[in-house]
Amino acid sequence: MQWRVKKECHHLTWKAKGIVLVFLALSFWLLLLNAYGFLSPQKPVESRILVIEGWINDYALEESLRIFRKGHYDHMIITGGPLNAGYLIMNYMSTAEIAHKTLLHLGANPDSMSMVSRDLVWRERTYQTGLELKKFMEANFPKVHSFNMISLGAHSRRSWMLFRKAMPNYDIGIITIEEKLYDTSAWWKSSKGFRTVFTEGVGFLYSKFFFFP
Repeated sequence: MQWRVKKECHHLTWKAKGIVLVFLALSFWLLLLNAYGFLSPQKPVESRILVIEGWINDYALEESLRIFRKGHYDHMIITGGPLNAGYLIMNYMSTAEIAHKTLLHLGANPDSMSMVSRDLVWRERTYQTGLELKKFMEANFPKVHSFNMISLGAHSRRSWMLFRKAMPNYDIGIITIEEKLYDTSAWWKSSKGFRTVFTEGVGFLYSKFFFFP
């Protein structure tokens, strides 16, 4: 005599499925609303040194100079890397040089400015820039162990994290300049906003969980 074992299958009811779908939709919506804010933090520290990423747009450099003056900083350091295009017809070889010249044009005091440029690298360019900045700080400001850095929009959190990885003994603050090339409150509605936030989000996750210097 053969005994048959009855197998029980559990299925979600339509009501339960609806609740799950609503939960997933709300979670996705909250992610959209908060992604840009998470990637563009504001957390300055007490310091007299201001570090500016040289690749940022001209309007961001204008705002950086206003922050430098309003914050009564003593010195600004412009970081950057080699240009990918245009250097053959210009007298500049790095984004730091271009930003430096732009800030001079805006009225910055040349005596309160320095440049730090890294060599051409293919991986974690921001981290390598941080290492070059560390060398510069140790050589020129050996008693200083804190600074605020300025970056642009959704790139800020990744830059902040990688600079802290490169300079673990420094207290580093972050000041984010707001993006003006897309609506940051609805970044997913434009191709520029979507590409920027999505790319920076993926880049942050990679640097956070898969990059070990």
